[in-house]
Amino acid sequence: MKPRVIIISKKIVIAVVLFIVLAGLFEISDNLASQLWNRQIFTPGLEGKTVIIDPGHGGADPGAIAGKVQEADVNMDLAVALKKQLELKGVKVKMTRQDNIGLVPEKSMTYFERWLILEKRKNYALTEKGHILISIHANSSKDPSVSGGIVYYSDEKSVRLARELQNQLNTLGPRKREAEQSSFTIIKGNIMPSVLVETGFITNKHDRKILISQQNIVVNAVLKGLEKYAAALEPPAKGGTEEQK
Repeated sequence: MKPRVIIISKKIVIAVVLFIVLAGLFEISDNLASQLWNRQIFTPGLEGKTVIIDPGHGGADPGAIAGKVQEADVNMDLAVALKKQLELKGVKVKMTRQDNIGLVPEKSMTYFERWLILEKRKNYALTEKGHILISIHANSSKDPSVSGGIVYYSDEKSVRLARELQNQLNTLGPRKREAEQSSFTIIKGNIMPSVLVETGFITNKHDRKILISQQNIVVNAVLKGLEKYAAALEPPAKGGTEEQK
């Protein structure tokens, strides 16, 4: 039995070689982009950076409710106003939802489906190479006297951002709070510093007035906190931390 002779076209060989070379170049390019992104996260200033704003809840998930006030709507209004102010500062802003379009379905969801949506929001921040993630929320309580904003963080790289924002929110009312550590899904395990900001209690008369009719006050406080945080950033040590590599 004669052995088969397989003849491969020269064009096919060239095409395969080109594919391998291009694939390698794309991988190198992607690695370099990721390294640059990781360095930019911790370089001073907000201008030129990408801030991911996550207006909490939306769609079939209204969040907290106080009378006719739905948290999801308050979150969106604040997020849009903050986006405009940041863009005036030369910041690129991406939002995880626009109105109720995108990641938030208009149907009832199971707990697992809600978790999946949060994971999609986190992946969106990663895909867009965000330098900061800020999830906007409004709080509620059975006790209408409870007031004040609360900022949550999950890890060490986010703690100073949380504290700067908390300091600014504390200027909006009589209640002074401390930033708190939490394992909320949206802020846990992200590459970029990430915080969840409860801007105030919609069940409190003072907070509700600010959140609905004086939103510029809240937005200016958040903006000032972001600016103070970014202004004092320090580039990572040479080689970076294990988390950044």
